[in-house]
Amino acid sequence: MKDTLTPQDIDRSGLEPQKFVMTNGQTLYYFPDRGTELVKLDFIFNAGTVLQDKKMQSASAIQLLTEGTSKHTAQQIAEFMDFRGIVVEKSNDAVSATITVYTLSRYLDELLPMLYEIITEPVYDEKEFMVYIGKRKQELLTHMQQTSFVARNEFYALLYGDNHPLGTFATPEDIDLLNVADVSAFHKLYHSPESMTIVAAGNVTDKDLKSIENIFAQKKYVAPADIVLPQPMGTCGARINGFLPNAVQTTLRIGRLLPYNWNDVDYSKFMVLNTLLGGYFGSRLMSSIREDKGYTYGIYSQTHVSKGSITFFIVSDVGADVAEMALKDIRVELDKLSSELVSADELDLVRNCMLGDFMRSIDGIFERSERFCQMLTNGITESFTDNYFDVLTPESPHAITPEKIQSLAAKIFAPEEMTVVTVGRKD
Repeated sequence: MKDTLTPQDIDRSGLEPQKFVMTNGQTLYYFPDRGTELVKLDFIFNAGTVLQDKKMQSASAIQLLTEGTSKHTAQQIAEFMDFRGIVVEKSNDAVSATITVYTLSRYLDELLPMLYEIITEPVYDEKEFMVYIGKRKQELLTHMQQTSFVARNEFYALLYGDNHPLGTFATPEDIDLLNVADVSAFHKLYHSPESMTIVAAGNVTDKDLKSIENIFAQKKYVAPADIVLPQPMGTCGARINGFLPNAVQTTLRIGRLLPYNWNDVDYSKFMVLNTLLGGYFGSRLMSSIREDKGYTYGIYSQTHVSKGSITFFIVSDVGADVAEMALKDIRVELDKLSSELVSADELDLVRNCMLGDFMRSIDGIFERSERFCQMLTNGITESFTDNYFDVLTPESPHAITPEKIQSLAAKIFAPEEMTVVTVGRKD
């Protein structure tokens, strides 16, 4: 990699998948790469927490899918996967639930019928359910003693409101209210193979596409209803001090909801400001709070794009005795960016860093597939990338400049807009 990157150095071909329309009208997205022996399959359902009637329904329904079907026990499914070295991962968020499978291409024909069976014929066994729920409850009780976990939940509850899917979190009491019938009902409603999205990557041949079609295109495609999250109903500028008796550190979380959509050019400009502030190891926050003051081993800032909203936050774990001083010095750095122009050299460094990070994020077929899946579930298109590169191109009319950075910082980092959460020991 040369010392200075430009957007023209980055090959953007292959960021979007090829498409194979199956006989039932369903589109199969795929990223072919004959240079690997692996195949990655993602099965994405519109089955996120926004649709659940009880806490943990969405997570439990997707996590327990492989714990037995009408034809195979959980142990038989595990042995089938282990013998072939197949890895199965399951996840969910506010809008979607996903099964991700990694397999050697030579096992694909054997695997596909088993995956169809897992998706269409799961048996949510009471015993397996109770084991899973017991583990999740114990994990939750453990997390509730961690300052970072409590601070994160408090922060999102403040920003979104505690009735919003992104602002509400399961409690041990919620877990006790869930039963196996709730989980089975959620699966029947939202894990429909004819409404899911399939994304394949790796050593995917034309024969493999037909094999996927033969197994999964048995019923006519039904386009899933678009999921729209409610508007955030939280507060801005709040300050919460939380306490855990046995905490050994204090977690700081400072931030806000951004007044942008993912396709706003100003959001891409803010990404530059965020990188300057706390988005890489040489950032302003790392230099001041970690290197100069020694308050912490690490501090960072980032943005998180959800469907319909974008969150900005700063996070650090510090000693309880320096928590207030750390907050004041973070405020100093925010005010500097609001009142002083960034040097051209620092801006060039950040621009180079961001382009390098982008190159690494697409350096491989599975990385490109993962990126596409994340964008797809949040309704993001490659116009986001267009804006990103436009802002990082000095010759562009939308190019980021020191003056634009200062103006953005003054607007976004206004003290009255920033929510502050601290969680630690009360001395």
